[in-house]
Amino acid sequence: MDFIDRLKEVADAMDVPIIIYTLDQTESIRLSSQAGGRTIRKYRNGDAIKELPFEFVFKTEDDFGDRTMSELAEMLEEVEDLPSKNNSYQFMGLTIVNEPFFAGKDKQNYLYYRLVIQAKLYIKKN
Repeated sequence: MDFIDRLKEVADAMDVPIIIYTLDQTESIRLSSQAGGRTIRKYRNGDAIKELPFEFVFKTEDDFGDRTMSELAEMLEEVEDLPSKNNSYQFMGLTIVNEPFFAGKDKQNYLYYRLVIQAKLYIKKN
């Protein structure tokens, strides 16, 4: 399923590098899937409607990282369609689960901000 790649394409409009599953040594936003997804409906052919959580974590030295994450949240809320390039899913919607928030600071004085979203997808078995 290529949903995370399509989600990254939307987020790439930000002025900060978006990296799937890892943070860079410098300022960047990590995009990753999270535990806790659930199946809403399962069909006899194996297709399913699922709600899947994804997380954006922004690593920055900027005290205004919450503004960047708020811009990202606003951008994501406006997404009406996010088609698959390999027909592995149909996009049904996206919601903000947790508004952007400060998550902490590390020993190198990087600040971390989080945003959690949930995608509703019709996933095709193959």
